[in-house]
Amino acid sequence: MTDDDLTAIFAPTSRSNVRIGTLYHDASQPAFVLLNELLRKHFAVLGTTGSGKSCAVSLLLAAILADYPTAHVILIDPHNEYAEAFGNSAEVINVDNLQLPFWLFDFEEAVGILVRGGTPQEQEAQALILKDAITRARRNYAGESHIAPTLSVDTPTPFRVSDLLRFIDEGMGRLDKPDTSMPYLRLKTRLESLRDDRRFAFMFSDWLARQDALSQIVGRLLRIPVSGKPLTIMDLSGVPSEIADVIVSLSCRLIFDFALWSDRERMPPVLLVCEEAHRYVPADERAGFAAAARMITRIAREGRKYGVSLALVSQRPSELSAQALSQCGTIFALRLANELDQRFMETVMPDAARGNLALLSSLGTQEAIVCGEGVPLPMRIRFDDLTPGRRPHSEGADLPKLGRLS
Repeated sequence: MTDDDLTAIFAPTSRSNVRIGTLYHDASQPAFVLLNELLRKHFAVLGTTGSGKSCAVSLLLAAILADYPTAHVILIDPHNEYAEAFGNSAEVINVDNLQLPFWLFDFEEAVGILVRGGTPQEQEAQALILKDAITRARRNYAGESHIAPTLSVDTPTPFRVSDLLRFIDEGMGRLDKPDTSMPYLRLKTRLESLRDDRRFAFMFSDWLARQDALSQIVGRLLRIPVSGKPLTIMDLSGVPSEIADVIVSLSCRLIFDFALWSDRERMPPVLLVCEEAHRYVPADERAGFAAAARMITRIAREGRKYGVSLALVSQRPSELSAQALSQCGTIFALRLANELDQRFMETVMPDAARGNLALLSSLGTQEAIVCGEGVPLPMRIRFDDLTPGRRPHSEGADLPKLGRLS
């Protein structure tokens, strides 16, 4: 092909496009993605560790935000990689400033936090006790209000943790046998230990029981108003690992429910970027937290109808839910050395791109095969370089340098 042919084929076809790199076989030809098609039909960035995956995500988000400085982007960041890449344009939510009141969790999420230890029968007993105590605590907080009798265990209305402990105590006090009171005791001990643990302060702060807390939490998460920070980075690196999946579940549920119940004309489009997606929406339904997987899968299936776009980022696509990945209209496939991952890609890449599958194991850093709705034709590209101040903190440790330290 001549240069003119390549320009005609890969030139941007509309105003809604952004440059992300150059064609591999001709570095003078820029590579564009169609922004509307990329976001409206979801996308995935897949690549093994060290292939440039985090830099590719940073580049894509930077290109989107450059064109749409008042966008609403939420990035789930399990390893604190992206904060320094976006500087003052990002609102960073971490364990020090995270605010998610315990009353905001639904029953399944509350069980995931509090029910620990014992046999399956004991865990089921703890769940039933917790359901009754949470329902009573919500109704008690509502007081004489006419809506109090209609409140259920999942209604997102405030309640006091002290009331929850009191109702668990009352239930335990009605029992005279130590063996039957064990589920109550386990539940009470777990709740008290979390309440007194500084790492869980974001769930038990006093102000979080206020009625207006919900609007503040959702407004901050979705950047409404944007106030010069169109990107929210949820840094989960400091969140206790045993509840990280529950935090992701709640965040995704807040985003989707807000979009679902908002006025379609007033709801701003939202992009949810899920780093380490195989952790939260795994191929094996028994792994991970079921509520998080279910919510992300629902966003993948129905989100575009309500203005919620999804980006799945993973280093192990074979461990990622095929149901969620199949909803991604555009795929950025970086180097994948694992045979299982390569075989899995055969099932998700369109026919027009399968001729490139043999290249996946030999792609260099910053190189990718891009296919799907967001590009005119499948193409092999090299992502543009990021300036040092715009790179994510994803490099490995310099071991020789560490060895010289005393």
